[in-house]
Amino acid sequence: MTGMKLKTGQVAAILNMNPKQLQNDVDAGYVRPAVAGQGRGSVRLYSFENVVQLKVLALLVQAYGLERPRAATMLARAWPQPFSNQTKILIIPPTLTSIGEGIDLEPIRLPLHEIVESIEQRVNEVVTTYQEKKRGRPVGWSQQMRQALTDVSVHLQEASDEQITHEIETYRARRRSRAQASARP
Repeated sequence: MTGMKLKTGQVAAILNMNPKQLQNDVDAGYVRPAVAGQGRGSVRLYSFENVVQLKVLALLVQAYGLERPRAATMLARAWPQPFSNQTKILIIPPTLTSIGEGIDLEPIRLPLHEIVESIEQRVNEVVTTYQEKKRGRPVGWSQQMRQALTDVSVHLQEASDEQITHEIETYRARRRSRAQASARP
């Protein structure tokens, strides 16, 4: 699984997270994809290690209540280099501060081998069932749009510009009055 490259939607499906949150984590620098897309519409590809890092980050945030930036910093310091599927425990030491002076704080110990195994299983499930969502307009959209414009144009051929402007203003005024009425308690 180490040579695997996954798209954003696949990683989001594996981790049961919103693709936008994944994009935010990358944009914030918490995780670096194996292949960083350049520009709008380009594809980011994630390695298996990236998926494990994201899972550990999510665990630190959700299970331990850490804020995302702090969890990402702690994870970056503790992440094993080079990454190996054989690492049994990930030990994340506490951040030393003056408030904890003289207190023996325990590190966070995460069972990395169990996390890796669960992700491997989830990757296998998602890769076999994942369907990329189609982007853009649905099939036949342009024909439906042309037909709608044709239908409307027949009625507008005999109307003057003043009549059209008046109808638009009347329609907008009705919508505003409905919106104001629904906003009142």
